Amino acid sequence: MQLPARIGLITLACADVDRMARLFRELGWPETPQSDEHHRTFQCTNGVVIGLYGARHYEPEFGPVLRGFRGSILSVNVASFEECVKIHEQLARVDGVELLEAPTLAQWGGGFSWRDPEGNIWDVAWAKESSFDDRGGVWFP
Repeated sequence: MQLPARIGLITLACADVDRMARLFRELGWPETPQSDEHHRTFQCTNGVVIGLYGARHYEPEFGPVLRGFRGSILSVNVASFEECVKIHEQLARVDGVELLEAPTLAQWGGGFSWRDPEGNIWDVAWAKESSFDDRGGVWFP
């Protein structure tokens, strides 16, 4: 058996699920009908679902959720550096978002990082020569 190279759901363990759900709604991400008061889910255009679930449900088995950098970064890929700049300007007006840097060009493309209210680090990135399929999935050359 081979494990498929396919991520379908990413769940973020949250101290405050409601606060994070408000953030995703403000970003314009569509909430799924399966959301309830305990577990919120948001459908990404590329087919991946982002889940928000109370950290207290995981902590008895896995230990406390760490604050600060957790060793992983969630990335939203875009089609151009100009799009990165526009998104940076929009995120500057979103309550609970901490912009960590200005958009910067790099040899590979460019982008910037930001932190959500739960401490998760996100990148908005443009990768040169990457492309998107019809569902918004990013493909690297």
